[in-house]
Amino acid sequence: MSKKVTSMLLLSMLFTSCQHTLNTSKKIRLPSSEANEELIENQLVQKKLQDLQKLKDRLVSKSAEIIHFQKKKKTQALKNAELEEKQIKKDIENLEKELEFEIADNEKKTKIPLENWRMEKEEIELTQLAHYQKSKNVQFSLSTFEAKNTELTLTHKIFSTMTNTHFSATDENKPKLDFQLKCENPFEMKYGFMTKKVKANETIRFSLGDKKIENDHRKIIFDQNLKECIATFTLSTEHKGEEYKFTIVNENQKLQFINELLTTSEVCKTKKNSDTFFENNDFTNMTCPKEYDSIKILPEPEDSLHARVIGLLGRDLPKDFVTNGNPYAELDFSNAPKLDAILVSYLVFRADFYGTLLARLMSYHADRGAFVRVIVSDVITLDKDKDMYEKLMARHPNIKFIRYEFDKSQKGGAKFSELHRTNHVKLFITYSKSSAEDSMVIVGGRNIHDGFVFKTPVNVSKFPEIVDYNGGDESWAYWRDFEMVVRGLSFTESMVRHYMNFYHINKDNLVMKSSALTIPTENNEEQSQQTMRHYISIPFKDGTNLNQFYAKLIDSSKKKILISSPYFRPVKEIGEALDRAILRGVDITIITRLDLEGDTADFILGAVNKDGVNRFINKVKVFEYTEPKVILHSKLLMIDDEVSFISSVNLNKRSFYHDLENGVIVNDAKFTKEMGEVYKDYMKISRQITEEQKIIFWKRWIIKIFDKVL
Repeated sequence: MSKKVTSMLLLSMLFTSCQHTLNTSKKIRLPSSEANEELIENQLVQKKLQDLQKLKDRLVSKSAEIIHFQKKKKTQALKNAELEEKQIKKDIENLEKELEFEIADNEKKTKIPLENWRMEKEEIELTQLAHYQKSKNVQFSLSTFEAKNTELTLTHKIFSTMTNTHFSATDENKPKLDFQLKCENPFEMKYGFMTKKVKANETIRFSLGDKKIENDHRKIIFDQNLKECIATFTLSTEHKGEEYKFTIVNENQKLQFINELLTTSEVCKTKKNSDTFFENNDFTNMTCPKEYDSIKILPEPEDSLHARVIGLLGRDLPKDFVTNGNPYAELDFSNAPKLDAILVSYLVFRADFYGTLLARLMSYHADRGAFVRVIVSDVITLDKDKDMYEKLMARHPNIKFIRYEFDKSQKGGAKFSELHRTNHVKLFITYSKSSAEDSMVIVGGRNIHDGFVFKTPVNVSKFPEIVDYNGGDESWAYWRDFEMVVRGLSFTESMVRHYMNFYHINKDNLVMKSSALTIPTENNEEQSQQTMRHYISIPFKDGTNLNQFYAKLIDSSKKKILISSPYFRPVKEIGEALDRAILRGVDITIITRLDLEGDTADFILGAVNKDGVNRFINKVKVFEYTEPKVILHSKLLMIDDEVSFISSVNLNKRSFYHDLENGVIVNDAKFTKEMGEVYKDYMKISRQITEEQKIIFWKRWIIKIFDKVL
């Protein structure tokens, strides 16, 4: 979306964007707002469940290892890993058979012993000097939860961002920040090939160059004993100049309010060999089926804005608030709920009108004790976005932005693909332990970006820090998408647990701890209606799990499939699943887009979609969404008027092989019928494609070339 993306990165992104004791009685559940899942008390069963959890987590890690050995062509290591994987699967199957008769039908939780199993990597990048004046008491939290160690990369761009000042890498006396760092606990500092061990309460001094000018940094390694560190610094260009300061603290203390969720795993039974995909047990990063209190669909763009505002403010925006173009205008917070956490993940959290307003509302709750975490993708983040993130974290200790960037040391395989892998998980969670009605989850395909909520850019020219589409900060496109709001305390807590396991992902290999233990059983009744499950995909680590997930979902269809995807070039497994459905006589309708003007690299995106359309043009009904100057961005899949999958997943190579994705599968015929009406609305602004689409030869050539390298 940004004009500043480099040519190589652009080509990489654009192409892969195109390819993101036995009890058989019926279950009785309380409404989710009253649910109180008990901890399993039988110690022997607890031990078996803990062993099962470890085995399933080992299976995911082994899958990531196998992918690495395949990419590196390490034949013997691959053979050994595959034998280990086979044994782990056998051990899991045996343990599940034992537990089938030892777990009661009602939902439970099992205690998970905490252990330091992962590596954490975080970064502090300083750019705006004024944020760190001593009087402002800036505090940064570092995650050490279940971490063997936490590696902090400290960098700055203080001098390169100064106006009316110019320094270059060739300057002999490059400006630096002169640091003093003192911690209450021992730590290590790495610089190049040097490692220095620092004692508790010892002050270490070092000079740090500007990252942009000389690519300087320091790596500081902490363990679980991290308490508090005080960092002070001055500018080398100013003799006896002003001293600046920030504090580093351990985030663990801020997690006490969700300690029960972090130290337990869901336990549930699902019907073995069910022909209903909803009962599937094959996917580790999938929650147990959960009932919910309500779903509200958000089909119209501004619905997205208002749902979040009401969830955070307790009321809607005043009339003309948007048209006045001032996200800082007066608001009445008297009805604002008491929230314990706001957990967010998106590809984009833009510092435009929408993002600035949401940041303001989230800051209000952070200042009143809410734990606020936002995960975004670094690759598509603008300078103004980074400025907003830094300012928010400096002013509000409970807010933290994590800019996800694929780390080549994570051994992810395909070299070129590593340039563009992104976080495409899209979630907005508000959690209140004391108030079920104030807890909600918003899931769907929209980003935090004005182009997803407004048809034309908001005039923000009075505010230079805000991304201005009229002013050329970024090109403008209007994206029609879909989201929904789900309420219910039990479901929200399940999502908080899943988000936090994603947040606490192992930064060494991008493996996350599973959140649920599903036990397959012959005698369990099929899941009741009005239940849903959440799924997270890390495709280059979990054995392209999403490919199997989506294919099996399609394979479960008997009568009808409805698909909406902005990018349509299905990968092999999905294409074959669609072919099988066609042979079964399933009625399949697909809505996509050929004209993608305004999208990143739109000059070839349409051609790639045409290639996908041509593959199925004579097999299924394919429609082109034709609303002028609008990009249909909804990612929807409905099966047999029974099950819906609302997600971030595009039907392209990027979603299935490279990006982190998520979605909810909803087992609710009433809801799926409502989704069918949304789909009909799309159909009203679509035309059926009946002829094979022509693709210019050089575009076809690019497609073939990139198929081999990505």
